[in-house]
Amino acid sequence: MSATEYATAAADAVAAVKLTITDLHKRYGSTVALNGVNLTLRPAIYGLFGRNGAGKSTLMGIIANRLLPGGGSIELDGASVFENETAQSRIYLLNETVPFMVGVRLNTIFKREERYYGDFDWAFSARMLAEFGIMPGSLYGQLSLGQRMIVRLVAALCVPVDVLLLDEPVLGLDAANRELFYKFLLESFSEHPRIIVLSTHIISEIAHVVERVALLDQGRIIDEFDAESVGSRATVLVGESDRVNTVIASNQLQIISHEEMGHLVSVVVRGQVDTSELPSDVSANRLGLQEYVIRATSATDIQKGQ
Repeated sequence: MSATEYATAAADAVAAVKLTITDLHKRYGSTVALNGVNLTLRPAIYGLFGRNGAGKSTLMGIIANRLLPGGGSIELDGASVFENETAQSRIYLLNETVPFMVGVRLNTIFKREERYYGDFDWAFSARMLAEFGIMPGSLYGQLSLGQRMIVRLVAALCVPVDVLLLDEPVLGLDAANRELFYKFLLESFSEHPRIIVLSTHIISEIAHVVERVALLDQGRIIDEFDAESVGSRATVLVGESDRVNTVIASNQLQIISHEEMGHLVSVVVRGQVDTSELPSDVSANRLGLQEYVIRATSATDIQKGQ
């Protein structure tokens, strides 16, 4: 096979990877964790954002077959991921429950991951451990909590899976190590394009990392978009209440959230607003990714349903 044919075949293989989530439900007693989630993921780095209790960890746990759904389906390239060892060998979930034994050395941990998931990238793992300042022969239990998380991240980035789920991956890492992880994450994706889903509350730090964004709120996906387009998702209007309300009504703008600030109001509306048509006493500003996530997930049920 020529280099061109190989590159074409590799591109086709990447394009074929698709994770399809359809009408997914999950309850914990009387609490609804997921309420009809529909989402289609293809190779990209996704940011899965939402408030505490929105259902992010539950969704990841079900994809990785660690939790059973109450209804709906999840398919990886057309095959159900539930009770499917072949599909699950292509999915890796990193969260706080990864069962690494404290009395085992790091190389032994990595060999165990290789036995289940296949070819482990030993060269990449050695380089990452060196830059993080961790000896490969260390006992896992003798590392600090932050170093243990780093080891788990190294393992996650070195297994050859098609779906990588990272639930609060930088928990316990200092600022320098978080930046180093983001660098390695981008390098890993560049070398092995796949579906990577990253859930974290430190949104401002990873705005430059994620390509797609999915917002989960009260068990539902309320928005999905290209991260670079966040500036066009919403506009915040600030001014006297009656003046802002007039602008909203005359332009038939959809309200996302509303906040009173003394005699002023700050209203987030969906989409862009032509500032040239605004009265001089009403200001308009675009939102960054973190602020948009905060505003969009604090909206009322009525506003979300519009």
